[in-house]
Amino acid sequence: MTRPIAIQFRLAIYSMAAIAGAWLGQAHGETTERPNFVFIITDDQSWQHAGCYGDTAVRTPSMDGLAEKGIRFINAYCASPSCSPSRAAILTGQDIFRLEKGGVLTGFIRDKFDVFPLLLENGGYSIGNTGKPYAPRTRDVPDTHEAPLGKRYNDRTASAPKGISRVDYAANFESFLDQTPQEAPFFFWVGISEPHLPHPSGLGTQQGISEHAIAIPDFYPNAADIRSGLSDYLAEIQWADKMIGRIIQTLEDRNLVDNTMIVFTSDNGMPFPRAKATLYDHGVRMPLIVRWDDQIQRGRVVTDPVSLTDWAPTFLELAELDVPAMMTGKSLKNVLLNSESGRVDHEREFVVSAFEKHTLARPHNLGFPRRALHSENWTYIRNYEPNRYPAGHPQTLIPGWGTYGDIDPSVIKTFFMERQEDPKVKLFFELGFGKVPAEELYDKRVDAGMTRNLAAASTHQDVLKDLRGKLNDYLTANGDPRMQGLSPWDNYNLDRPFPTAQPNDEF
Repeated sequence: MTRPIAIQFRLAIYSMAAIAGAWLGQAHGETTERPNFVFIITDDQSWQHAGCYGDTAVRTPSMDGLAEKGIRFINAYCASPSCSPSRAAILTGQDIFRLEKGGVLTGFIRDKFDVFPLLLENGGYSIGNTGKPYAPRTRDVPDTHEAPLGKRYNDRTASAPKGISRVDYAANFESFLDQTPQEAPFFFWVGISEPHLPHPSGLGTQQGISEHAIAIPDFYPNAADIRSGLSDYLAEIQWADKMIGRIIQTLEDRNLVDNTMIVFTSDNGMPFPRAKATLYDHGVRMPLIVRWDDQIQRGRVVTDPVSLTDWAPTFLELAELDVPAMMTGKSLKNVLLNSESGRVDHEREFVVSAFEKHTLARPHNLGFPRRALHSENWTYIRNYEPNRYPAGHPQTLIPGWGTYGDIDPSVIKTFFMERQEDPKVKLFFELGFGKVPAEELYDKRVDAGMTRNLAAASTHQDVLKDLRGKLNDYLTANGDPRMQGLSPWDNYNLDRPFPTAQPNDEF
């Protein structure tokens, strides 16, 4: 069977299943109204930076309101701390190491991997998106999903502070609704570009962020430039929150909110050292809030470890469509429809995140491969090439990006680069820029910043062995090439030139 015919056949089966399911529902006198889905995803927001997650410096009434009327997840993790692979994992419901070139920043999703929005569309849903979608850099390949999120609605704009996207997400959502048949359920992706860098300098002060109220992570010194950088970042989260509020208002004004599931999350952590492009909590632990007025009990707080890959099978199951066997995510339906807080599904013992490469930060286009297991209390990290620099090589220069290229340019990065030999800063610099051992183990109950590696501690060898075994078993069962000693990501062709190798051949 040729590739196009195979795809058409598979989609036809999904459509037939959806029609049959709807007919059976009518035959039994049950409601046939399937839920709408609005998926709101910010760009580079760590989990704790919202009022409902305990941040007192940032004002997020819309996020907080979602939590009051829905479910707030405490231990939600993205599949990878880089935008394209994280979003590819969300769309496919799979771990990034299964997605070939889809597992890196400049890759793409081959059409042999099902993406849930297109399955929803073929099951009777109207789909669309605004803002930042899944946007791989590699183009013009014959076997990729060209528009995995459907039609893009980006024409309507609004005034915004310098450095902030002018896309009017709410107005574009309204345009989508205006063009959507009223009888059809819908899925709409709202890709808010904030708080991605660059951040306008002084925006935090302009937006009323009190730098004295900012909680400094344990891996940063308490310095003016650190507070300033975090202040501007938090101000962009406040801007995103206003956009979220308008989207919710649109649903309420059109009497759509009762049967619409609203999901809010982010793709990866804040764009600063030891966060984005790392597997520490500030890089992969995400805010996750769900509101669904018709079905979800208000004000619940769930501590189960969950992955953003879980959303693909969740949406499909709630839409009464088949979930492809290739998806490694696990539907959250039983958690969402439960009435309990705390631990709900005790089979959800841990989730896994992975990283291969972000930018072209090392000679020969090499990455920094690592995997992590996250349970409610522990994070175990396996670094496969500890001889390399996790933040990028200190001599590999990326134009406009600088050295240590896996860390985005910012006032916080500049602070560290200019003071790396300062005795008061050097230890913090090593945490964000230095090499790491092959294994890391962190007790999140007492070390939220993940600065005290317990992997070598004699008192924690039983925990280390247990988590190492569980991670290896998971990776083996789900086909991670690393478990066979393979590294196919090193050979992927990208659309930018490789850096020049350095004489000392350290990566």
